[in-house]
Amino acid sequence: MIKVKFWLLSILSGIILSLAWPAIGDQTILIFIALIPLLFIEKQLAKHTSRWKSLWVFSYAYLSFFIFNLLTTWWIYYASDWGMAMAVICNSFFMAVVFWLFHLTKRWVGQKQGYWGLIILWIAFEYLHLNWELSWPWLTLGNVFANDPEFVQWYEYTGALGGTFLILSINLLLFQFVDRYLSDGERKWQPLIYALVILLAVGISSYTTYTSYEEKGESFHVVVVQPNIDPYYEKFHGMAESEQIDRMIEQSLENIDEETDLVLWPETAFPTPCWEHEFEYLYGTEEIRKVISHYPRVRLVTGLLSTRLYLDSTQLSPTSKKFRHGMGWFDNYNSAIEIDKSDSIELHHKSKLVLGGEKVPFLKYFPFMKRLSITLGGSTGGYGEDGSPTVFFNEDGKAGVAPIICYESVYGEYVTEYVRKGAEILAIITNDGWWEDTPGYKQHLAYARLRAIETRRGLGRSANTGISGFINQKGDLFNTTEWWVQDSIKGELHLNDELTFYSRYGDYIGRTMGFLAPLLLLWAFVKSRNKTEQRLSI
Repeated sequence: MIKVKFWLLSILSGIILSLAWPAIGDQTILIFIALIPLLFIEKQLAKHTSRWKSLWVFSYAYLSFFIFNLLTTWWIYYASDWGMAMAVICNSFFMAVVFWLFHLTKRWVGQKQGYWGLIILWIAFEYLHLNWELSWPWLTLGNVFANDPEFVQWYEYTGALGGTFLILSINLLLFQFVDRYLSDGERKWQPLIYALVILLAVGISSYTTYTSYEEKGESFHVVVVQPNIDPYYEKFHGMAESEQIDRMIEQSLENIDEETDLVLWPETAFPTPCWEHEFEYLYGTEEIRKVISHYPRVRLVTGLLSTRLYLDSTQLSPTSKKFRHGMGWFDNYNSAIEIDKSDSIELHHKSKLVLGGEKVPFLKYFPFMKRLSITLGGSTGGYGEDGSPTVFFNEDGKAGVAPIICYESVYGEYVTEYVRKGAEILAIITNDGWWEDTPGYKQHLAYARLRAIETRRGLGRSANTGISGFINQKGDLFNTTEWWVQDSIKGELHLNDELTFYSRYGDYIGRTMGFLAPLLLLWAFVKSRNKTEQRLSI
């Protein structure tokens, strides 16, 4: 009977987590109670003398996080059923391991220190998940507030990991209240009062900032194009590249005028892979230059698939491939370029790649895995990456634009690198049509609002299919397109050159917890060994 109750509580935690998530349930407030059923299970099992109790804690946690991952990211199936299965299974496992480690830590170092350990271990995990080869930070807990900009204006100081800290803290306080209330313990109302005071203080402070904030910087006029070319049946086969380019040129001219500073085309707007030393001779480049000749103020940022040629073996990247016949090597990139009235073409390579589809993990250490990329759906050997972003400037070296390609927009600290390099606005180019009309593209759009708040940068977003539009420095969406509609829109953003605290210091919360987590686990291990030796001596 007890096990049935625990299984039901485990399921409840997973469902509540999912209902809180953007584009799933959108009941954000539920995130503050989502872990309480799971914490209740852990505390009850911690009292048992069974040698298998730790395994049961892991099992219940895995079920909760499996439900959470499945209900929030099932839409990956439309791009890859295998990829969806691996993302859900593996990410659920990682989350369950963190909760299991919290259980063991609490067991050996004490209850009070153990609950603090949950915060330390979980944020350390999320920070690791932002930076290692198996990175999948889509479900970072702090992302849950993506559609609530009024509540998270303080992300300009903490980033999304600050949101995770708040969520875990409130869950622990409310769990303490429920636990004391059920056991009729002393000072049972104290944790509830603390939780309410914290939430009210954070909410009022953030809302005050939101209502009083004024856009900073000079006006910058942007035209965004959403060509709505089906990625499965038209973009890479079925519609000629010249036809696609002509469509986007026509759409751009609908809104370009003498005030236009920037035009955004989506990811892989040039669908045919091209050599990087031949950009100037592409049909798209020639047509764009014709437009710029009439509107010399315009800069156009677009996505394309590029290929770099290597003749020197000492310059090879881990993902480079040798020609089957002839001399030399090459590497494929998911790229962005900027074309303006100057003779040069600026280039940025996507550096946060989608695991499986664009990247084979640990390729630097295990080169033989290069062969697996065909099975995983990427280019042969995976796409190359530069590791750091490139900012596009105008001829005067001003008005820096951050060319953020698709998945890169999920990484808060990575986006701050653009800002520290001089980006005054953010430009996201993406292709969200792989996931059909599901929560995927809505979540992707919502996360961009957090990047605007963290950096206080206006943001333009061009999606091949999905939702295109604009986000101001407060995180407000405006002038957006509809799903699966060919459209061209224009908006006014502001060039801001001030650095927020988060832009300067990035995920300092994650680095701090990443430092403390191994120390905490080492402390727990030492105490467990001491207690074991004491029992043996008796």
